[in-house]
Amino acid sequence: MTLDDLNPVLAATLIQRRQVARKVARSPRFVEQIDKLARQLQLPVGQVAAEALRGLEEIVTVQSPAFAAMFDYGLGPLHTRAWTVDADPGELARLKALNRDHALVYLPTHRSYADAFILSRLLRDNGLKRNHILGGNNLGFWPLGTIIRRSGGILIRRSFQDDEIYKLVVREYLAWLASQRLNLEWYMEGGRSRTGKLRPPKYGLLSYLVAAIESGGADDMLLVPVSTTYDQMHEVGVMAAEEAGAAKAKENLLWLAGYARTQQKRIGNAYVRFGEPLSLKEALARADADGPGKWTVAKIAFEVFQRINRATPVTANALVTLALLGVKDRALTLAEVHELVLPLLDYADARGLPNSHLDDLRSRDGVAETLGNLNAGGVVSRYDGGTEAVYAIEPGQHSVAAFYRNSAVHWFINRAIFEVALLDTSTEELTGPLERAWQSAFALRDLLKFDFFFSDKASYREEQKAESRLFDAKFRQRAVTAEGRRALLLGAPFLIAHRVLTPFIEAYFIVADRLAAQPVDTAIDKKKLTEECVKVGRQYVLQKRLSSPECVSREVFGNALSLAANRDLLKPGAPNLAERRRAFADELASVVERLAAIDTLDQARHAAAHAVTPDPISA
Repeated sequence: MTLDDLNPVLAATLIQRRQVARKVARSPRFVEQIDKLARQLQLPVGQVAAEALRGLEEIVTVQSPAFAAMFDYGLGPLHTRAWTVDADPGELARLKALNRDHALVYLPTHRSYADAFILSRLLRDNGLKRNHILGGNNLGFWPLGTIIRRSGGILIRRSFQDDEIYKLVVREYLAWLASQRLNLEWYMEGGRSRTGKLRPPKYGLLSYLVAAIESGGADDMLLVPVSTTYDQMHEVGVMAAEEAGAAKAKENLLWLAGYARTQQKRIGNAYVRFGEPLSLKEALARADADGPGKWTVAKIAFEVFQRINRATPVTANALVTLALLGVKDRALTLAEVHELVLPLLDYADARGLPNSHLDDLRSRDGVAETLGNLNAGGVVSRYDGGTEAVYAIEPGQHSVAAFYRNSAVHWFINRAIFEVALLDTSTEELTGPLERAWQSAFALRDLLKFDFFFSDKASYREEQKAESRLFDAKFRQRAVTAEGRRALLLGAPFLIAHRVLTPFIEAYFIVADRLAAQPVDTAIDKKKLTEECVKVGRQYVLQKRLSSPECVSREVFGNALSLAANRDLLKPGAPNLAERRRAFADELASVVERLAAIDTLDQARHAAAHAVTPDPISA
């Protein structure tokens, strides 16, 4: 298609978008909402209606076949050619059947700019309807924005908290789309994850759909959790640098050209998995039955994210980086990496975790292939100058390796917490040691509740009991005495708490440490405090006061600040603020020490398997 051919199409789609905007603006529901908002804002109805129409014309989309082809066959390959897409045909067939009678709302994880193109291609190739994809207007530059807005994409402002008219426009346009039974797609994380795991959900768009159903503006929609996991990503190095303090590059045509250039090199698979769909109408009906607070918007979002986690596969790269990141920059032979990975494979099998290509890691050749791929991607270094090859995380690439590890880290959190709880009861005889272990486990769950999606307390208790049975079939009999609990830890096939929890707990400690140093009579500037945490965190890592370079993470610092706010540690003038802030820092320092003890114990456990060594707990 030439530019001369394109101009009439551009003009026609612009007219179509304006026609749709006016159709929405004239709908009885929209008129009613405008009148209500005008009274609330004490503004003339005509002024509010005119501004709302301008907002509608800005975000309304159409699905032009010509521009959809540009999206799919022009932009799509530029973004996706680095990967082979791996998906379950049975899941796609089920979604196609559901879509005959229900509108679907796809809620994917957000790891890459390629996410939307990969899912779009997958749905198209399997005969599913095209989605209306919501994204940020930072992608509205020419020609990308032009193509997106005319192929079903809805680009909205990145922030509009104080703009009540624009809020109404977005809410009512979503309600209108829902009433037409059109499929939607957006990222509840709000932006790409910089750590590789799920970010806390943003509730705004979901709340608009809930309001549409509750007010009768739409019947029902099925929320479809979607997990997209990558073997490797070209852009992850840039994101890791942003996490550690680098400025984010502005998206423009030059940026797009550079991004497309990097995507030429193939780097493995993209794994797309679909969680169990959730009927929004049924969830809201349960809210009425269960009582206030049971199925709020936040609860629905939490449930979607748990279903995403349950669908996310453990990949070979996740396990190998998990092994390498836990040895404090020590290089490992192929045999040593293989030895660390094998018990993790057994654990994944015992729990029946979803996975992809993990069986390949049972052979050294499979581990060597994974290390080779990570080496080719610049994540792992290989040294061949000695008697045999050794592997380590490439200097400066710890956050990149952590990104791959964190895609599966949620599967190991309960096991990690269980180990710390067991350690806490293994140094002395206690009355009711298991109750002390429960206290420790729930305290750690509370510490990490802004980073991970834990089950409710009753379910969590059952999950911890299941971990104890996996740890040892005779756990209850052997855990009666302190000596038995020490023996359980020393005899475990693997220990993982220090590998899984340390980066997060050390990041939380940095925030708690810096928070304790702030004046108690001054409001906390979160942005300024985060920058201080980045600088001080780097210092502590360089001094080896902290062991995980990837603990310097703006995203995790933000979650730690959410925890601090939850504990009323941010507002100036709060009771006993200085003492409570110091207690918070001491609490985190204690967990850091206990994780270091697990690390020491793991080294002793490993040495005991090859020689005789003292028990560090009793030493």
